[in-house]
Amino acid sequence: MSLPAMPPPGFDDLSPAEKLDYVQALWERVALHPEAVPALEWHREILAERLAAHRAGQGSSRSWEEARRDLLSRLRAAQR
Repeated sequence: MSLPAMPPPGFDDLSPAEKLDYVQALWERVALHPEAVPALEWHREILAERLAAHRAGQGSSRSWEEARRDLLSRLRAAQR
C-alpha cells in the first residue's frame, strides 16, 4: 500500500483546524474496519512482547482515566 503523493484537491486551502478535522474524519473511517488495516510483522512482535510482559507483571500500566488526568494536567501546566 502506498500513500498518495499529493493531498486531495483543496486540502492545502483549508485552515489548520479544518485540516485536522479532515484527518480525524479519515481516521474514523479507517477505524470502522480495523481488521482491514495491515499490521507490519515487527509491530505484531512488539505487541506480543509487551502483552507477555504485562501478563507476567513486568513493567507498569495504568487506567485510561489516570493517563488522561495526567495528560490534561501536563497540558494545563504547559499553557500557563
